[in-house]
Amino acid sequence: MSNEERIQKINVKDWIVLSTVMIGAVLTILALIWQEPPPTTKSTTTFLLMISFIFFINSVSANSKAQFEANLGNVSEERIKRFVMFAEYSFGLGFSLVITGFTILGYGYLLFFTSHELIALILPITFLVTTWVIILIYNIINYSGKPLGAIRSLKRNLWILLELVCLIIIIFDFFGILSIP
Repeated sequence: MSNEERIQKINVKDWIVLSTVMIGAVLTILALIWQEPPPTTKSTTTFLLMISFIFFINSVSANSKAQFEANLGNVSEERIKRFVMFAEYSFGLGFSLVITGFTILGYGYLLFFTSHELIALILPITFLVTTWVIILIYNIINYSGKPLGAIRSLKRNLWILLELVCLIIIIFDFFGILSIP
């Protein structure tokens, strides 16, 4: 495989741009949430978004490294794939933390403004179920032709598990079993 074919085959520029956009979005949201309530979920949301920031930075770095290595031409394809996979896992985990942070933030805002009405609990459930349906559809498309491939994606299942734990914590908070800081 020629160096030019290799560069085209390992195209990470879109992922670098997407990760960079996510960094900007996370920083913007962080700046905005500190301007107004909700006082109860602000610290948890800030924590999750700050951790996601690190994962997006790493995704940009790993994808850039993969692109650099591909441009060299004398680096094994396996090494490049490792950087791309590391970037993919990093981006996915960062994105899951953003989804979790937005879920908690939306819940906190509705809880604050509705004085503990049921709509505050319906939002995170609807938000996460919609996210999971989109992930399932993506997996079905991505793993078409592979038996049960859509539900065997370990990384996506781990991210969904993280988001499910978030939803359970929100439900516990809503019913007063524990409190989200």
